[in-house]
Amino acid sequence: MRKDRSPFWSSIFQDWRANARDPKMQMVLALFRSCQLLMGPDLRNRPRALPMIALYRALTELVLGFELRPKTRVGPGLTIYHAYGLVVNDHAIIGRGVVLRNAVVIGQARPGGPSPRIEDYVEVGASALILGPVVVGERATVGAGAVVVKDVPAGRTVVGNPGRLI
Repeated sequence: MRKDRSPFWSSIFQDWRANARDPKMQMVLALFRSCQLLMGPDLRNRPRALPMIALYRALTELVLGFELRPKTRVGPGLTIYHAYGLVVNDHAIIGRGVVLRNAVVIGQARPGGPSPRIEDYVEVGASALILGPVVVGERATVGAGAVVVKDVPAGRTVVGNPGRLI
């Protein structure tokens, strides 16, 4: 009888499968998951994770030009295409199987405000902005360049500025 993998390894393998043609993103997401594992739920573990977090942040923010902080809650199977310019607030929540493209911003509408929640299997087009306390429903699509400041129902598509359902 085969033993189930730990959530850590399961997430790593799902991320690798989701980015099968992009070894750079496979490596970055493995580092991301490793930082999360080292940080753990207990704040006392954070100091031992600092070297790994510093390496990860130097690689992603200084070299590759995108921000996906290790504190961010991200489900397994995240796909990132051409990550340059991607910014995800560390209080945002991203579900499983989400696809993000370049220059996407997922964050607060104002400093200290609430962050978006992106549910499972959502696709976000290039240069889309998702701001504030919005929920993007399961299997929804956010079109390229869309500015989303209101909830998007599950399975629907939003385009334009301001975002409108089609």
